[in-house]
Amino acid sequence: MKTAIAAFALTLALSAPAFAADKVLEHHVAQMKTGDLEAVLSDYAPNAVVVTPAGAMSPNGVFIGKDTRKLFTILTTKDNLPGNKTMQVTYERLAPDTTLMRWVQFKGTPKQVSGYDVFVIRDGKIVFQTVAFDAAKK
Repeated sequence: MKTAIAAFALTLALSAPAFAADKVLEHHVAQMKTGDLEAVLSDYAPNAVVVTPAGAMSPNGVFIGKDTRKLFTILTTKDNLPGNKTMQVTYERLAPDTTLMRWVQFKGTPKQVSGYDVFVIRDGKIVFQTVAFDAAKK
């Protein structure tokens, strides 16, 4: 009986960060779909690092700390909201604090864009994110 309880407790302890990460990512995606900039930013640690493809959003593609506001100001505009609203996601946990999110916008249309983000989440905040995507077909 003690062994079963210990095994269950260990499972819960190892899963706790994953549950927290799931909630952070669910909140993040929901807020991206509504275009709520402040709510999106609330998911990030003050010193978070977000890496996008160079030239896509900035010359070097790296946003650190307060610079993440610049990136998400662009991504939550009314021009980007239609794509955000159509976003479909799947998650794959790579480590207790690291999740791969595959996403697609405008699925099945000529405007389809897909990609993936890798998130590192610690203490309920995104501390690192990298983004890769395939451009819409023209």
